[in-house]
Amino acid sequence: MTDNHYNEVSDPQDLALARAIRNLDSEMQPERDLWVGIERQIQDYPQKQRRSWSNDWMPYGVAASLVVAVSALVLNMMQLTSEEPRLVTAEQTFNQMQVDYVQLRNPLVQKFGEVNKNLDEQTLDDLYRNLNILESARKEIESQVRENPENRKLVEMLMRIHEQELDLLRQDFTRSGHFL
Repeated sequence: MTDNHYNEVSDPQDLALARAIRNLDSEMQPERDLWVGIERQIQDYPQKQRRSWSNDWMPYGVAASLVVAVSALVLNMMQLTSEEPRLVTAEQTFNQMQVDYVQLRNPLVQKFGEVNKNLDEQTLDDLYRNLNILESARKEIESQVRENPENRKLVEMLMRIHEQELDLLRQDFTRSGHFL
């Protein structure tokens, strides 16, 4: 079929039918009010109410809130009833740092002497002189840190001196560039 077929109507019955269709109203009113029947059908057969997610999560949310609140309360009560909190002072921290350092340093001093004992006397003297310089610098900074334990820069300097001294003690000078 072509578009021309719709425009060309040759049969008299088709022409009459086409005129009748054209003469019909574009809107058609029902003979009676249909809304009454529709409302009755809705009331007789109520729709299933969809469960909304907003109502389903509410009991779980309340339960979770209560669990969190009770847990926080119990933890706080346990902390309050436990022994007094131990506050660590800067002096205690410094003392512990010194103990740890000495525990690392002493075995390294022994090993340093054993590993490097075959070096010539002049080289050994130079090494021990450098160790003495680092030790005196360490002691000087330690005394300043004891006077002013809150000074972060002094503590950092002391830590660097510790590192330098430990690095020197770890080094095996019998083989240049090798570390233990």
